[in-house]
Amino acid sequence: MLRYAFTNTRKAGDGFNTTGLEDASARGSSFTADHALVGSLVTVFGSQAVGDLRFQAATRRALLRTNDQTGPGIDINGLVDFGRPFAGNSHRRENHYQASYTYVQTQGHHLWKAGGTVNRVSSRATVLDGFGGFYRFGSLADFFAGRPDSFRQAFGDPNTKYAVTSYGSFVQDHLSLLPRVTGDLGVRYDFERLPTVFNQDTNNFSPRIGLAFNPALRWVLRAGYGIFYDRQILANVNRAVSENGAHGFEQVANGNIAANLFLGASGGSLISPAVGIAPSIFRPDPRLATPYSEQTSLGAEHLVARDLTASVNYLFVRGVKLSRTRNANLLPPIVLTLQNAGSLGIPNPTAQQIGGQVFSLGRRDPGFNDIFALENSASSAYNGLTLSLTRRTSKNIEFIASYTLSKTFDDASDFDEQPQNPFDLRAERAVSNQHQQQRFAFNALWDLPIPGEIRLAPIITIGTGRPTNPLVGLDSNRSDAFPLSSRPLGLGRNSLLTQRTANVDLGVIKTVRFGERHLDVIAQFFNLFNHVSASAINPFFGTSSVPLAGFGQPIQGVSPRQIQLAVNLEY
Repeated sequence: MLRYAFTNTRKAGDGFNTTGLEDASARGSSFTADHALVGSLVTVFGSQAVGDLRFQAATRRALLRTNDQTGPGIDINGLVDFGRPFAGNSHRRENHYQASYTYVQTQGHHLWKAGGTVNRVSSRATVLDGFGGFYRFGSLADFFAGRPDSFRQAFGDPNTKYAVTSYGSFVQDHLSLLPRVTGDLGVRYDFERLPTVFNQDTNNFSPRIGLAFNPALRWVLRAGYGIFYDRQILANVNRAVSENGAHGFEQVANGNIAANLFLGASGGSLISPAVGIAPSIFRPDPRLATPYSEQTSLGAEHLVARDLTASVNYLFVRGVKLSRTRNANLLPPIVLTLQNAGSLGIPNPTAQQIGGQVFSLGRRDPGFNDIFALENSASSAYNGLTLSLTRRTSKNIEFIASYTLSKTFDDASDFDEQPQNPFDLRAERAVSNQHQQQRFAFNALWDLPIPGEIRLAPIITIGTGRPTNPLVGLDSNRSDAFPLSSRPLGLGRNSLLTQRTANVDLGVIKTVRFGERHLDVIAQFFNLFNHVSASAINPFFGTSSVPLAGFGQPIQGVSPRQIQLAVNLEY
């Protein structure tokens, strides 16, 4: 089998996943072109063995272009972002080459599987994040007065070139232990060869085990455990290569220094690095290891009727050695008072700073301002219970309905999320950004009992809100974290919650037959009823003891109704 696929996608007015407060100048367009050639060759070795060879050659070109190409970017706390955003101007080209082989053989009560895979990803990128400069202002009055609270700009060579190669191999046995008991036992090995600046983690062995028991005619009980290794995020790899101090770096300034830079540049970007400000760099932890998860599952399935199955499943997932970014060059924080504020470089402290912990201008390594360590000190835990009802095709209709009750905790939900206090990672433990306590999903396929071979495919999803991290809106504790991490006094991480969501999608498929061939004419309606659901709320509290007027209010919604038409010819 040989297959070629091509997609070309353009999005205009994209906010590049930032705060949701951007005006048109801080937005832009994204262009993505994907080409993929996929093939497979199946070889039969007698009646008891088969081999499956698969390969892929793919390339992706991705371009992000902001409406403002000059800069700088301006953020006015909790109000608006305009100008060139910090991120959003980049060009990437990735080439993927992957080959895998799986050998399967039956032997008595055993079904053996063994195989391996090689996946090479080469990347060429030009990432201009931060090269236009970025100023943050505490209020509109500060903006009119030309008093930024902080400034950040990148310098150096934005071009990078590197490759990452992943290797994997496994062996597994599916065996019939007893007439009503079957089991799976296997082990997998993974290794990812990273650029030389990274630690090469070589001990990634992951066992897996599973059992299925049929205690009665209509019942099946299942249990399983396994370890699953992940990959390092390419954006992290690129950052370690591009902003290592020799190739490129950032300069960060706060308070009066930021205000002087703004005045000296007439509100614009810096042409060259500022004198007297040490560089800020990104550096992978020398002990960086491969992230992985431990997964445990328990389930029961019951055949209610000939075409109807009910099931209950419990899943526990523990994320280990997950990625996060942490400023490793800071000295321990100091409680700010009116008496020591001036010596800490904060002559006019705000209500959100007095009594809170802030970081001084001192550094562990004075040769650098910030050393952002790319490390895997984060972890997560997911507990989920899912109830499902599945109807197989009967009387022209099939459906799956499921309800999930879950809880997800972590101390970093993304690779670039930074802790408020790098010396107190326990304070970051909270419900995850990905947590959704309840979710109901229903999808069906219905052959209408009318002439013309028309099918309907509805999808209904209802879910509770997701947590959002409350932020002051400025780097009030002077940790130089970017994205911001300073929270209002008394509010914990991810203590805000978005509104619940509800959505209905519908597909309509009309089939026209030509002998053995057939043509599907498809109309897809996304957000069929054009229901308004908030997907994000304003997280910015402000610098006062009283929150800004927009704090916690919706600022982004789900996409409005969209209609997509397609034609699919099968022959």
